[in-house]
Amino acid sequence: MSVEHRARARRTARVGWALFLLTTVLYVSTAGYHRVHIDVLSADVGAWRIAATGTPSIDGLDTSSINRSRVDLFSTVHDGRTVIARSPGVIAAGVPGYALRQWVSDAGPDAEDFSTVPPTVTAAVLTALSVLLMWGALLRLTSRRNATAAALVFALATPVWSVAADGMWTHTLTVLGISGTAFGAARDRWLLVGLFGGIAVWGRPHTALVTAAVALTCAWLQRRPGIVVRVAVVGAALTLGASLWTFWLYGRWTPSGGYAPTPYLSRGSGAQYDFNQTLGGLLRNEAAMWLSLDRGILVWTPMLVFLLPLVVRTWRTQPAWTRALLLAGVAYTLFQGAVAPFHGGEGIYGYRHGLEFLACATPALVVAAAQAGQRTRVMLQATVGLQFAAFALGGVLNRPTLSFRHQWTDNAFASGLRDVPLLWGWVAISVGLVVLLSRMFLRTDEPSN
Repeated sequence: MSVEHRARARRTARVGWALFLLTTVLYVSTAGYHRVHIDVLSADVGAWRIAATGTPSIDGLDTSSINRSRVDLFSTVHDGRTVIARSPGVIAAGVPGYALRQWVSDAGPDAEDFSTVPPTVTAAVLTALSVLLMWGALLRLTSRRNATAAALVFALATPVWSVAADGMWTHTLTVLGISGTAFGAARDRWLLVGLFGGIAVWGRPHTALVTAAVALTCAWLQRRPGIVVRVAVVGAALTLGASLWTFWLYGRWTPSGGYAPTPYLSRGSGAQYDFNQTLGGLLRNEAAMWLSLDRGILVWTPMLVFLLPLVVRTWRTQPAWTRALLLAGVAYTLFQGAVAPFHGGEGIYGYRHGLEFLACATPALVVAAAQAGQRTRVMLQATVGLQFAAFALGGVLNRPTLSFRHQWTDNAFASGLRDVPLLWGWVAISVGLVVLLSRMFLRTDEPSN
């Protein structure tokens, strides 16, 4: 390795560390420690009980002082004990932080000893790691400056900040898994693809679609069946771990944790998930994933509107893994729209069911952005500035949020602008800052690694 190459590698490593530290500090300082969604709170309680008592049972626990929302904690009864019903990963990922807290503070297992801090900090750090991994993947596609800028957009101008980094959501793990999958595929390290694909399965089992699509596509195009073997062996081992966890807590071997497959498959009238009992209801839900004013992927991240046509134009020159990842993201999102309501619940700023698509699409979008003309670049910069203004508000405050009845007809950020006109000044500052920094530091260049 030449002296120049070593110096470049050191500079790249310094940028990576700076990116990781910046996002870690930002995410940890702005995460949701007090206004916690019931999905996240349920997972936190499950992790805490395991760390504090060695058992997942919440029997005898007075949850009234923990859960002050109108919705009960998600729980189920197995083998005569009440346990939290959530995905394996969101509970398991919170256990080490609580175990460390137990060791440091000797906190007890009673309700007054509960805290949301350990898993929330863990979620923030894991999301910062996701940004770092995505940046590492993008380095193989564009220059270091462009990759860093794209990673910052991914980190600060999308619901990655307002959702994945805000608490221990399933999306915290799926975004980590998909970002790691991109990192491994970009570097032809297929054991890593299997590892991170398995991590994503611990968050949401159907992310296996993403890992399988990338592995099968690259194996087929490169005539390398060993890719599938490497990914399958590691991924299967982690999936088995999720199944063992599910059996321990719920007595089932499916890797879905507290979510039994039956509710997703049963569409009878009055079922919890009966929104797609008719074709019209299904199509409406699928459309809402993309277009509803307060949950739509294209509404909250309009940069996609500019970049997707460029993806089509550059499709033949895209690496196989970026194409496979993008198509897998589309397939995953369509599947998600068929099995769960588009909104994902109340008290959410931005969308959450589209985060997996965003992570899957990011590498292909970055390749496409390099082909943008001057006018499109200016529009993209202004749009990113607008997105940053919106998600900085949501990332810091996780407000405002809208109720179910407004999710087709209104948007939380637009509502905030109406209620607090001074926020228009923040929008102007954000757009101007992003445009200025883009013109100062970005350039089209060859990949740095």
